[in-house]
Amino acid sequence: MKTDKKKDDRIIYIISGCVLVILSMIPFFIMGENSIITYHDQLDGEMITYILNAKHLTDGLKTYPELMNGIPAAGMMSPAPFSVLFFKFFSPFTSFILMMFISKTAAFLSLFLLCERVTKKNWVAFMMGMIFMMLPFYPVYGLSITGQAFIWYAFIVLSDKESTLKEKISCIILTFVYSIASSLALVGYALIIVSLIISIIMLIKRKRVTFSLIIPAELIVGYSLVNLSLISQMLNIGYNYTSHKTEMICQVVGFFNTLKGQIMGEDTYTNCYQWLILIITIVFLSSSFIITKNKKEIFKKNKSILIGNVVLIIAILIFVSFYGSAPVVAIRNNSSGFVHDFNFGRFSWMLPVAWFLLLAQSISIFIDSFSMSKKPMIKLYILPIVSSVILFCIAGFHNDVKPTVMRMIKGSSYRQITYRQFYSTDLFNEVDRLIGKKKEDYRVISLCLHPACAAYNGFFCLDAYSNNYDVEYKKKFRNIISYELDKSEYYTSYFDNWGNRCYAFLANYSYIKNDRNDNTVLENIDIDFSAAKNMGAEYVISAFPIINEESLGLILLNDTPITSDDAWYDLYVYEIN
Repeated sequence: MKTDKKKDDRIIYIISGCVLVILSMIPFFIMGENSIITYHDQLDGEMITYILNAKHLTDGLKTYPELMNGIPAAGMMSPAPFSVLFFKFFSPFTSFILMMFISKTAAFLSLFLLCERVTKKNWVAFMMGMIFMMLPFYPVYGLSITGQAFIWYAFIVLSDKESTLKEKISCIILTFVYSIASSLALVGYALIIVSLIISIIMLIKRKRVTFSLIIPAELIVGYSLVNLSLISQMLNIGYNYTSHKTEMICQVVGFFNTLKGQIMGEDTYTNCYQWLILIITIVFLSSSFIITKNKKEIFKKNKSILIGNVVLIIAILIFVSFYGSAPVVAIRNNSSGFVHDFNFGRFSWMLPVAWFLLLAQSISIFIDSFSMSKKPMIKLYILPIVSSVILFCIAGFHNDVKPTVMRMIKGSSYRQITYRQFYSTDLFNEVDRLIGKKKEDYRVISLCLHPACAAYNGFFCLDAYSNNYDVEYKKKFRNIISYELDKSEYYTSYFDNWGNRCYAFLANYSYIKNDRNDNTVLENIDIDFSAAKNMGAEYVISAFPIINEESLGLILLNDTPITSDDAWYDLYVYEIN
């Protein structure tokens, strides 16, 4: 009877969580393409990988002609390969919103299942899942962080002798789904390494094989199936280009600066307000230690998971901090190949789930400590609830829900760029009409615009945002912008030492229009448009008018700017003479 009630409660919590996920999506459903979406690394980059991979899904091309006169398919790997199917059958915006919904749902469900299994408290697991769902993780990275708790839930279930066959089968399915809906390069490799190490330790400790070994094995198989082009490039099979990563100069951050950044949440991708979680955890665990007489008993439950999780957090923090230190960076910069090119600092992508599991356990121990001490604890429940509500509100305040709601309320007077304004399909349609040629017959280059805007609208671009393209192309493209780079140490370092943004940088101007009321004009620019033409560019699309365009060898095609009432930027189209 008790078991049935617990099952019923669990179902109620899960349904309630899924309903709240849907409620959090309502602003995006209502606003559609007028929603405000964080464009950094999403709209300006990864969205194009999904669009192009969907377009070329079945044609077997090893280079995609739309970017950089043919960008290697290996350089356009989408972070969540399975999600490419959404872009094959739905519009890009619908696909993105679908990814957001799946990401939020996975964030809630995965953390709920993990925390419930560990703490045996549905309400604690529910709170953790709801906060995790509201954190501003990027949907374009699929389940890389948001669904990661599925792996550790599966690991615990498969390691437990008392788990049912049904539970084990469901965990095997969840692990495979995660492997095809997350990124091998961003976090998959770290999960494989850590899960393999833990499995080996358990094998030695228990002196028997556990089902947990299935996890690393299945991750390897799943990631291999959907990352064939990337793996082929790493093994030098079928791809004969040298990545621009070989020219990257890794920057020294320093051990303690990296450590501080990780604890204070300065990494955009993994920020989960861990500094606050750390404070709350210390308060709850120390209070439990003070209150409880039988200290061994209170920490006995799930002691191995608690200690293991703390060790994992500390180990990753130390490793990532050491990885950013001067001696290691010097070794990387003096190396070549995998040691130089691959970023092992992304072990930090494992930390958000680990922080939240630590928080859940600290709350659980705090509650248990009062239960064991037989002190009145009704009022004490308010402390973890208040802490969770604070975290929930902070998370909600910093994700895309808030600005989208503000846009809904204030309309176009709310000055933050929307999805529709970013890509401005109506403006680019007019550019297409003005040029009047098939897009595949010419190339364009963008000024003060992310090239993704043109690429999204079907234009073939010399410039692009890519983390893996031919270094020889980078050298050729540099000829176009060399004079501008000479005027800016910042852009010189940005392009030469990093280079993922292969843009037409202008020393005195931002590479994107940041304010819709900005009436800048471009003057004294030193872009070598003849070099751009030699690489195939016939047209320049600019967010601002260019002064003395004739002296630069440009012909303005539109006497008045291409614009609309709600446009974030105007467009000026120039033909390269």
